[in-house]
Formats: sequence, C-alpha cells, structure tokens
Amino acid sequence: MRLILSVKRQLPGLVLIAFVLLSLLYAWVTPPLEASDEYWHVGMVDYVHQQRDLAVQDPDQPETLWRQQGSQPPLYYLVAALLTAPIPRDDVAAARVVNPHARLGEPDSVGNKNRIVPADVPITHPAHASVLILRGFGILLGIISLSATYTAARLLMPEQPGAALLAAGLLAFNPMFLFISASVNNDNLVTALSSVAIVLALGMLRRGFDTRRSLLIALVVALATLSKLSGLVLVPTIAGLALWIAWRDRDWRGLVILGVLMAVAWLVLAGWWYLRNLTLYGELFGTGMMVQIAGARLEPFTLATALAEFEGFRWSYWGVFGGFNIIIPQTIFYALMDGLTVLAGLGLLIGMARLVRWRGQAAARDQLAGVLFLLAVLGVGLIAFLQWTAQTYASQGRLLFPYNAAILSLMAYGLWTLAGRLRALWAVPVAGLGVVALLIPFGVIAPHYAVPVPIAGLPSEVTPIYARFGSVALVGYQVEQRRYLPGERVPVTLYWQVEAPSTADDSLFLTLLDPAGEAIGTIDSYPGAGKLRSSRWDAGTLYADRYAVPIAGDASGHFALRLHVGWWQTETGRNIPAVDEAGEPIGAVLLDVGALGAGEASASAEGFTLVSVDFGGVIGLRGYQRDGDQVALYWQALAKPDDSYTVFVQGIEEGEVIVQGDAPPVFPTRYWRPGETFITTHTLTTRRTPGGALPLFVGWYHPSDFRRLSVDAPDNAYPIMVLPGPS
Repeated sequence: MRLILSVKRQLPGLVLIAFVLLSLLYAWVTPPLEASDEYWHVGMVDYVHQQRDLAVQDPDQPETLWRQQGSQPPLYYLVAALLTAPIPRDDVAAARVVNPHARLGEPDSVGNKNRIVPADVPITHPAHASVLILRGFGILLGIISLSATYTAARLLMPEQPGAALLAAGLLAFNPMFLFISASVNNDNLVTALSSVAIVLALGMLRRGFDTRRSLLIALVVALATLSKLSGLVLVPTIAGLALWIAWRDRDWRGLVILGVLMAVAWLVLAGWWYLRNLTLYGELFGTGMMVQIAGARLEPFTLATALAEFEGFRWSYWGVFGGFNIIIPQTIFYALMDGLTVLAGLGLLIGMARLVRWRGQAAARDQLAGVLFLLAVLGVGLIAFLQWTAQTYASQGRLLFPYNAAILSLMAYGLWTLAGRLRALWAVPVAGLGVVALLIPFGVIAPHYAVPVPIAGLPSEVTPIYARFGSVALVGYQVEQRRYLPGERVPVTLYWQVEAPSTADDSLFLTLLDPAGEAIGTIDSYPGAGKLRSSRWDAGTLYADRYAVPIAGDASGHFALRLHVGWWQTETGRNIPAVDEAGEPIGAVLLDVGALGAGEASASAEGFTLVSVDFGGVIGLRGYQRDGDQVALYWQALAKPDDSYTVFVQGIEEGEVIVQGDAPPVFPTRYWRPGETFITTHTLTTRRTPGGALPLFVGWYHPSDFRRLSVDAPDNAYPIMVLPGPS
C-alpha cells in the first residue's frame, strides 16, 4: 500500500519529466524554422535584436522576415532577443534558404513540406543556435503551463487529485502542445502567463481577495496582454469572477483594490504598446494592420465557412505539424480525440447539473462558480478566435492554447464525473495518447524532412529512358499504371543521374496533360520533393525522386495520361532543353502514367451502322460509320483486356495494304471495364490508287509483337465495308 501511495505521489513529476523528454524529441526531429510560423517569429526576434526597436508595419511591403508577427504584442520578442543576444546575426543567410515551392498550410499536399531547403551547416551554426535556445525557452514555458494546468484542476477539484493528473496528462501528451512548446512561438509565453492567471483566479475563488494575490493577478494579466492579444480574454473573465466573489463575501474593498491594481499594472506595463498602435495605425489593437499583412479573407465568413473549417480546427488542436501541412495519416486518432472531447462535454453537463442541485452547499456553489469561470474563459476565447478568423485565414485549434488550463480542467472534470467508480480507466486513453505522442516524431514528422540519399543502381522494375537536362539526366521512371479519377494523385518515381556539378538551384516541373496538351495537374519543385538542391549534389550519383502529381478535380473524360517532365532555371524562369545521349534535342519528355477514367465510359451509337462482332471475347465491334477519309468505330468492352491494343483499319488489294488508318484508342484498352462503350476515329491514308473497289478490314493487334485478337474472319481481320474504286 505504501508503494502504491508513493507511486501516486510521484505521478505528477513523472508526467512532467515525460513532457520534457517528449518536447525535446519534437525539437530534435523538427528542423530549425520548420515549426508553425517559426520562420517569422525568429525573423521578428532578429529584427528586435539588430534594430533595438519594434517593427513598423507597412501593408505595401508585407513580405518581410517577420510578416504579421510584427503586429504582435512585443513581450515575447523582447525576452527572446535578450536570451539570444550573444548569438551573431551576420551569417545566417546560408542556413535560411527558403524553398520557393513550399506547400505551407496545405495538409493534403504531397512533398515540399519544408519551408527551408536543407543546408550544409552544423547545428551549432548561429542561425540554428538561436532557434535551439528559443526552443528551450519554449519548453520551459511549457513546463509552467503544464504545472499551472495541473494546479488549476486541483483547485477546481480539491478532493480529486486523480482528475488533476488526468488534466495534466491530456496536456503533456497532446502532440500539438508538445510541438508548439518545442518551437519558437509567442503562443508559449501567453499560454504560460494565462495559465498562471487562471490558477491565481481560482485561488482567489477559494480563499477570497488578498492584496498580494491581487497584485500578482494584475501583473500576470498585464504581461499576458503584452504577449499576445489573446491575453485580453483574461480581463473580462477575471473581472466577472471578482464581482461574484465580492458579492459572495461582501468584500467590495477587495474588488476595488483588484480593479485598481489591474488597471494600473496594465497602463504601466502594456498600455504603451496599445498607445503605439493608436499612434501608428489609428487602432488600439493593431489587428486591422495585421490582417492587411497576413491577408484578408476573400469571401464572407459564414456559418457554412466555419463548419467547412471545423475539421482543420479540431485536428490542429491535437496535431497538425510543420507549416500547418503535416497531419497524422491515421485519421482515427483525430476521431478518437473527438470522441474523448464529446464524452468530456457530456460529463461536464452531468456534473454541472449535480452542482446546481447541490448549490446550497458552499463547496458545490464554489465549484460551480469555478466551472462557470473556466467556461467563460473558453467562451470569450472562442468569440475572440471567431472574430479573428472571420477576418483572415486562421482556423487553427492551437490558437486556443492560452486557455489550456481552462480547457483541460473542464475536460478532466467532465471525464472524471462521467466515469464514476471506473475513473482509474482514464489512465488507458492518457497512456495511449502518450504512445501516439512518442511515435509521431519518428513516424509522422521526421520522414517529411528526410533528405534523399543516392542509390546504387536502377531497380529491375524501372522503365528505362534517357533525357538530359543540363547537368542531370532522367534515366528511368516508375509509375502505378492504373485508371485514375479526378482529384486523385498519380504517384511517380523519377531516377536522376547527376552527370556534372551544378552551380545553380534549378527546379523541375511535372505536368499531367490531356489529349489536347492542356495541363490537368502540375507540380513545381526542387528535386527530392523540395529537400535537395541541385547545387549540392555530386556528379556520378543516382537519386530516386518520388512525387504524387494531383489530377484536377474538374478533369473529365477517358484518355491516357501523359506526364511532361522538364527543368527550368529558378531565377530566370527559362526552360532547360532536353537532349538525348548524343546531345541532340528531343523536345518534350512525355511519360505514360496510366489513364484518366472519370466515371463509366458510355458513348452514343447514334448515326452508326450497327453490327455485332467479337474480338478475342474481350472487345465487341457494335457499329461503324464513314465520312470521306474519316472512319469511326463503336466498341464495347466484353471483359477486361489484358493489355493495351491498337486498332488496325486497312484496305487490302491482292494482299497489299493500300489504305490504312491504324490508331490506338485515346483511352487505352488495358483500362476498359466490361460494359463500357468507346468510339475510335481513324483517318485513312492511301498509299496508291487501288485498281477497283477495296474491302476495308478492322481488328486489334498488340503493338509490341503484332499478335491480333481473334475474330471469326481470315487473318483475324473483319471486313466492315467496301470502299469504292477510282471513278
């Protein structure tokens, strides 16, 4: 029994240790400047360090190294600049080469997740060192937030220490909280300060007004509002709680003291920055300028908009990494966290109903007041969030982190209430969350930043090809040859042979084409899906380069897909011509990469002369028509053909082909499905004038060995009509 009690007493410390170790792991696997908005936060810190001043925002020049972060309250950047003051900033450009093809804010994108192109500089380089120091600062702030959340839950449920441990576990093992804590982000400071303020407010609820506590609340709230605008949520919510306490205890003097201290602290510590906004931008909060820099919404924010973005909002509270472009592929994780949240909400309603019934008891009354206070923090925070995201694209659940002490305390209260005597079972989902948090760095985050390494040779299943673009040659490719639908992606692996060193960082393009040569999907990228620089690879090396090219959602029809592969100079935009092994130009490099089959193919037989002829038991000729030198054939798939065949259309005189119009279907037969109908069109060319009327034969052959599909006719060639002889 003593051992069990000892372990229980150690659990909060063990959770804290686990959080520190996990956050260090997240910091290690995420390359510098790749965390959410980290690039701009670091840019703002560097500006403060170098200029000894705050940035003045200019909507006509939004593309700065700090962008909208220059409109944020400055406390985090002032502290961060002080912490990294010894780090020189005059040699960071080499380690901060931006990937021009990065797909930021696009969780469904494939490749180019990296904002920064990997550079050949050590982790001790000044550009990295400052980031690592500030990530360590973020982890320290995360410890404060975690400790405060545990304490807040203890204050809400003083008789249930297990519930506080549940709240702490849900926060410590939240992959998104770990990720943000291990990054350079002002959310970390406002979250820590807000969490401490919530603890102080709950302490005031339990013990009444105290001048020392009131002074601490005033200081912490003022600093929170100087860290991020979300800290302002504390002002009305704590004021409302203070009014209730003053009424409960009949202590109006304590209320006045708290109010005066909060007003004075805010004016002294934070008021100057808000006055600066008013002077520079004509607005107190600077949000209008921030919207101009970050980019305003292009469409009205409606209920439908909110619902459409609600999935991303929920997911990004628990785990969307990188530049908001890396998600956990097993979406069951998000569904489970949704389920846990719903259960917590149900338990919260049940618990509140009980407290209302027991409100005559002082303990129940105060606990109900605490729950309502935390709900007010969350509610006002959500209103502020919606007001902000209605102006710009910011539907990210992590923006609620400043209210984590309220959110997780309420979740723990609800889950604890719902479980009844089975409360110990909540250790299972918390432990499961911890396992997921441990696996994510290795299985989700790190693979997106892994730099491709050279391979020894081409795999046997590769389709060989040769096309040289400057210093690199395409020597083979692999693709899943299948039927694709609009909106799907075509996975392709290209094999590049580096034939000479390069001095430039060139880009490649992969463009899917329809039969008219129009693009229906494209990718621009540095090699290695954004993680290689052509100026960094060595002559003689061979790389396997993997992509997934998207097909436009509005693409339609049935046709073979061609992938146009090429290179262009990133700085000038000029295409790099392709040549063969002899150095001769070869024009466009087009690869066969499957086919687009948008729905079931159904061609109209109107205007055709109907027939019924079967070829090989897999394709049936159901009609034909002729218009001058144009012949159209109407086909039906009887079974799935084993390969792609070509139609032959031939006029034969005395064993000699006089007229011919061979052509493969636009939609290769290997992708046909039983029951579908297609039309092939053929232009007849005449080699010499026939001596008389000429029978026209049709059939199918395989282009590699000319074997024909069988039909009940000599030479497996079926006569469909007779062409008139010369007049």
